[in-house]
This record gives sequence, structure tokens and C-alpha cells, in this order.
Amino acid sequence: MKYFKHILIIIGFGIVIFLKPASVSAQDLPIRYATLELFTNTPCPICASQNPGLFNRLANYEGQYHLIGFYPGSPYSSCIFYQANIPQNSARVQHYSGEIFGSPTVALNGIDFKSSSGVNTTVLDNLTGGTSWLYINVDETTGTSRSVTIDLQDEVGGSLTTGRLYAVIVEKEISYNAPNGETLHHNVFRRFLTDVNGEDVDLTSGQATKTYQYAVSGTWNADETYVIAWLMDPTTEEIYNSGTRFDADFTSAINPVQPLSALSVYPNPATTEVNFILPSGIATAEIEIYDPQGRLVRSLPTSQGPHIQISTSDFLPGKYFIRLTSGKEVYAGAFDVVK
Repeated sequence: MKYFKHILIIIGFGIVIFLKPASVSAQDLPIRYATLELFTNTPCPICASQNPGLFNRLANYEGQYHLIGFYPGSPYSSCIFYQANIPQNSARVQHYSGEIFGSPTVALNGIDFKSSSGVNTTVLDNLTGGTSWLYINVDETTGTSRSVTIDLQDEVGGSLTTGRLYAVIVEKEISYNAPNGETLHHNVFRRFLTDVNGEDVDLTSGQATKTYQYAVSGTWNADETYVIAWLMDPTTEEIYNSGTRFDADFTSAINPVQPLSALSVYPNPATTEVNFILPSGIATAEIEIYDPQGRLVRSLPTSQGPHIQISTSDFLPGKYFIRLTSGKEVYAGAFDVVK
């Protein structure tokens, strides 16, 4: 998203202030992990020629991405990892119907698709290094009978009311002399922990928790087995973030967010301006505006209420999230801009 060059804010009785862009602090929000789904096939010679280069490049981005290796039945249905779970490998290919144009193909955050060789350093630079409004914490026990707890936390407030959660079981590394010459296979998909079509989660309150149990199959290496979870927008299918039990801990600096109804936002959608009415009893507030990826794009200094008006004439179309902080109270809302 293009950042705004300036924001015009009218406070009270017509005082006008032009605000410069605010800097973004990576400590304020969680890491946004790039979520890569590699569709590959063990007898496929093109896969063998492209995949090693992909993993060599990914080695420079450790701790910044999660990858799941899915195995379609095309071009070779004899692929042993496809044969290990035909229905669910096929279901994931079908999810991206028309987008998986051959092996190897990589789905990037659910909305972009490239061959393995097309995922170059420029692509990876653009995918990594950002933050997200969403934190996904995965707690997973060890052993052969496992319990998994997935916590989702909206660190901005009001970012999404309903998301679709997916969780899969993978093996981190499998040594296998494949027909195409590949010998090491990464994050091999074993099965879905959620439904193959995901599960809706309610984020109206700003958080949600899901728990699951699974047994490690006798054909898997328990020491290499773990869960990857991600949350997708059910409309755009963009993956907002993902998580595993190996991720760095994130400590929220966010106070509990008050109900969205506490903040009045109008008109919505907005075209040239948007208005905010501060909750009763709140005279001043610090205002933050976030883009759909949870990136802080503006931080407005202490503003006098109760009526605050912001020009949206140079905003790009899309959804924006508002966060008002007054003392220890945090209020959240969202608005759309249309042109």
C-alpha cells in the first residue's frame, strides 16, 4: 500500500494541522511471517532443478517465514508424499483452483503465485521484514500424543471480525532419494489439523483460542513433526500471519481494547473525509491509523475531542483501522475509503 504524503486533521472549530508520516517501530507489533506453500512433486525433474535454489535463498531469511510443502498428483501421481495423503493434498490444490499452474509453484501469503525460481531475493525482501496486526501463538506438546493450543490476538483492535484458521501437521525434514534426484524434503505436509477448508474464528473481542489433539503416525518422525497455523481473510483469501511453536515470543504492549461500538466513525465508507466522535468522558486521545496488513502508517499527536475530522481525499481505496488511546483506555474502529 502506498503511504499517504500527509494527513489533514481538523480539530474542534477548524484548527488545521498537517502531519508528517510516523516511523514504524517493529517492537510495537508482531512479526508478519511470510507464508509460503510449495506445490512440488518428487518425480518432477523441473522441481529438482528449481527447489534447491529456492531453499538456498530462504536460508538467508530464517525466522521470517513459514513454508508448507504440498504434493499434487500432477505431473506424477506416483509421488510418495502425494500418495501418503491423496485427498488432502488434492484439496489444497483445489483451494487455489486455476492458480497452481504446474510444479513447482509457490503460493505467497495466499494471493500471489510464482515458480520456485521466481521466488527471488527481491520477492523475499518484499515479503519479509514487516509487522502484522495479528499475533499467532502456537503451543504444542511433544511425544506421540499431542495437544495443540492456537491463540490469536488482534494487536490493533477491530482489524477483522471473522477469519478462517488453518492448521497443518508437517515434518520439518525428510531424507529420501526421490526419482528426480532431490534428497532432502522440507516441511512435508502430512495432514490438516483443522478442516481442509479451514475453520471460522470470531475475532470481535480481539482474541480467539482453538485447541486440538493429534497422534503422531508411526510412519512419521516424531522429532521432526510440528504444526503450522495461519489465518486467512475469508473474502480476499490473503493470509495475514502464521505461527509455529518455534517462533520468537511476542509480548503485547497493547491494553485491552474497548468495544468497537464505543467509537463512532462516519461516514463509512468515506470519500473525502471521515469523522470520529470520541467516547463519552474522553476529551483527548492519541490516534493511530493502520493499513490492512497492520502496519502503522500514521501516528497523530494528542488530539482534542470530542469531534475529530480527517481528510481522506488522498487516501487510496481500502480498509483502514483506527486506534485511539487515552490514558489506559484503548478504543478501536475501522473505516473504508472508496473513490
